Amino acid sequence: MHETSGTRRVRPSLVDTRWLLIGNVVLCAASAGWMMAHASGAWAPPLLALIPVPLAMAVTAGAAFVASRSTGAPPATARFWRQLSAAVVLIGIGSTLTTDATLDGTSGRGLPPPASAVPVLVTAIGLAMWALLRLPMGTRTRRDWVRLTLDGLTVTAAAALALWHLALRPQLAGGGDVRTLLGLLVLSVVAMLALVAVMKVVLTGSGPVHGPSLRLIALTALLGGLSAATAPLLASPRWLGLQPLTAVIAATLVCGAAHLQFHAVGVMRAGQPLRRGRPYSLLPYVGVAATDLLLIVGAIRHDEGLMVVVAGSVAVTAVVVVRQILSFHDNAQLLSSVRGQERRLRYQASHDALTELANRFQFGESVAAALTDVRAGHRADGSDDGIAVMLIDLDDFKTINDTLGHPVGDGVITAVAHRLNGAVGEGEIVARLGGDEFGILLRDRPGSAAVDSANRLLALLTSPVATSGHQLLVLASAGIAVATPTDDVDALLRNAEIAMYAAKRAGTGGLVRFSPDLAARVRAHAELAAQLGDAIGKEQFYLLYQPIVRLWDRAIVGTEALIRWNHPVRGLIPPAEFIPTAEHTGLIVPLGRWVLQEACRQAAAWRERYGDSAPYSMNVNVAGWQLRDPNFLSDVAASLAAAGLPAQHLVVEVTETAVLDDAQITATLHALRTLGIRLALDDFGTAASSLGLLLTCPVTTLKLDRSFVERITTVARQKAVATAVIHIADALDLHAVAEGIEYEEQASAVAELGYVEAQGYLFAKPLTPAQVEDLLVRAPAVPLGSGLERSGR
Repeated sequence: MHETSGTRRVRPSLVDTRWLLIGNVVLCAASAGWMMAHASGAWAPPLLALIPVPLAMAVTAGAAFVASRSTGAPPATARFWRQLSAAVVLIGIGSTLTTDATLDGTSGRGLPPPASAVPVLVTAIGLAMWALLRLPMGTRTRRDWVRLTLDGLTVTAAAALALWHLALRPQLAGGGDVRTLLGLLVLSVVAMLALVAVMKVVLTGSGPVHGPSLRLIALTALLGGLSAATAPLLASPRWLGLQPLTAVIAATLVCGAAHLQFHAVGVMRAGQPLRRGRPYSLLPYVGVAATDLLLIVGAIRHDEGLMVVVAGSVAVTAVVVVRQILSFHDNAQLLSSVRGQERRLRYQASHDALTELANRFQFGESVAAALTDVRAGHRADGSDDGIAVMLIDLDDFKTINDTLGHPVGDGVITAVAHRLNGAVGEGEIVARLGGDEFGILLRDRPGSAAVDSANRLLALLTSPVATSGHQLLVLASAGIAVATPTDDVDALLRNAEIAMYAAKRAGTGGLVRFSPDLAARVRAHAELAAQLGDAIGKEQFYLLYQPIVRLWDRAIVGTEALIRWNHPVRGLIPPAEFIPTAEHTGLIVPLGRWVLQEACRQAAAWRERYGDSAPYSMNVNVAGWQLRDPNFLSDVAASLAAAGLPAQHLVVEVTETAVLDDAQITATLHALRTLGIRLALDDFGTAASSLGLLLTCPVTTLKLDRSFVERITTVARQKAVATAVIHIADALDLHAVAEGIEYEEQASAVAELGYVEAQGYLFAKPLTPAQVEDLLVRAPAVPLGSGLERSGR
C-alpha cells in the first residue's frame, strides 16, 4: 500500500509507550528515594543517583521516536518527534555530565564538568527550539500577533528577572568562576529562547502536534528554567539529589507527551489542526505572579538587588497594562460586532431576503399585536375600527418562472412588493409569505373600507410589470378577512386564506371576502376532495355516453363519454360539482386515466359486437392537468392497447382555455396526433384566442359551443358566429359538430349552414351502454367508410 496525499500510513510499533512511561515513573521514584535518603543523612551511593538520569533520557528518546513512527500523523508531526528524540539524547548526555559533576564536586579535565556540558545542552535546546519553530502555525492577524508578543514579553521578562535575581546576581556577587558563570549565562539565555519558542507554539494554539502533548513539553521547558533559576538556592550538599531528580522528572514529562501523541485517537490528516486556540492564556498571569513573588520575597529579605526586581516588576506591569488595554479594545469591537450581527440575524429572521418585506413569522407577530391593540382599544387614532388581513397570490406565476427563468420571476416578485408596500398606510404591513404569496395587514378600517382598500391594492397589479427587458401582465387573486372579536391570529389568517383560494377557483384577478358560509363551502369542498380520492378505488364512478348523430339521417356516428359519481350517501353528484374539485386537487389525473381506460374498453366492446355498425368514434374529455402529466401519453397508449382499440377511433376533447399559451400542452397534442388519435376543440368560440389556436394546435374537429346554438333562429349574431365556424372548418378541412341541439328548429338551422353532425338532448341524453345498444339495434350507426375517415378526420 502506498501513502496517499495528506495522510501518513500508520506503521505498526513493537513498543507500546505505556511501558516506557511506566519505566520513567519508576526511575522518578528511585531518584526521589535517593534524594530523601541523602537529605536525611542515610547511606546513599552517588552512583545510584547518577544512573536514573541517562536511563530516563534514553527511555524518553525512544518514546519520542516511537511516537514519530506510529502516530499516522502528517510529515510535520513525525519530523517534530524525530528531532525532539535527538534533542532528548543530547540533553541526557549534558544532564549526566552535570549530575556527575554535582555529585563529585571535582574535575581533573580542562574545563569544570558543568562548563563541559554547556555546548551539549545548548545544542540540545537549540535542536528542540528548531523542532518547535518548524511546526506550522495557523493563520493570524496582525492584532493577534501583537497580543501574542505582549504575552510572550510578559512571561519572558518575568523569567529573565527570576534568572537574574536567583542565579546570575548571586554568582556575580560571590565572585564565582568566570567559565562557570559564562556557562550559566549561556544556558540561561538559551533556556529563555526555548521558553519563547514554546510559548509561541502554545499560545498560537494550532498545529499538527497533539495539544496535551505540547502542553506537557511547555511544562518541561518551564521546569528547566525554574531549575536553572533556583539552583544556587539549593546548592547545599544536603540537596544534591534535587538536580538529578529534576532531570528525571523533565524526561518523564516528555515521555508522557510522546505517550499521549502515540495514543491520539484517529488518523491525522495533513492540514487538519490537532490543537485549537484558546480565547485566553494564563501564562502572562503566571509571569506576573512570579514577579510579584520575587518582589515580596526580596522586600522581606531586604535583598540588595531589590531595585532591579522593582524595575522588572514595573516593566512587566506596563506590558500587562498595554495587553489589557488592547483586550478592552478588542472586547469593545467584538461586542459591537456581536450586536451588529444580532441585529442582522434578527432582521434576517423577520424579513424576506428578496423583497426586504416582513416574512411570514413577522407578519404573524404583527397581526397578533394588532389584534391585541384592537381588544385593548389602543389604536393610533383612538377610533373603534378593527383590522383586516388580505392575502394575495399571483396567478400563473409558475409559468413565468418556467418559461422566462427565475431571475425574471424574482424581478416580478420584487416589483409587486414595491407597488404594494408603497400603497399601504402608516402602521399597515406588507409581507411576503413565501413564493408568490403576499400578506397585507390593514389597520383601523371598518369592513367595507377594508374591502375598498383591498380592491385598490389589487388594481395596482393590473398594469404591466417591466423586468429584465420584459413587459409582463401579472394578475392576482386575493382574499380578505375582517377580524371579529373572537378571532385569533391563526383563525384570521386561515379565513383570509380560505377567501383567497375561493377567489382563485372563481377565476383570475378577483377578490373574495371571507364569510361563514364561505368557510362551510370550503369545508364541504375539502370533504368532497377526500371522498373523491377514496371513491376512485371503490368503483363509485360510471360512464354515460351521449350520441353524436349525422343530421340528415340521425345515424349515430360517435359517442361522448361523460362521467358520473354515484356517492353512497349523497347519491348522484353532478360533474359540475366534483370535476372542479378533482382539477384543484390533482385527482383529475387518476380519474381521467380511469375514464380513458373504461371508454376505450366500451368502444372496443361495441366494435367487437356490432362491427361497422358500432359508433365510429369515442370522444373523451381531457383536462389541462392531464395534458401536463408526463405519463399522459403512455396512459393513452396503454388504454388503447389494453382494449384493442385502433387509435383513429379515439377522439380527445380539449377546451380552448386549457391549451391557451401552453407550449407543453401543445407538444402533447402533436404527440397524440402522431399516434393517430383525433383531437376536438370543445366549446369553440368562447375563448379570446380561438382563431389563434387553429394555427398551433393540430385539431381535427371543432365543436361549436351551445351558447351559439341556443337562439340561433332568433339572434342574428349567433347565426353569424355559427356560420363563421363552419366556413373556418371547411376552409381548414376540419370536422364540425354543433353542440346543445334541443329543438328541431335548431337542428334545421345548423344543417342549413352546412353542419353535418350534431349533439344534444333532441337526439339523446347521456345514456347507459345498454341504452346506446338499443338505439344501435333500432337505428344502425353509419357504416365504416361513409366519409368520416376523409382526410384522416
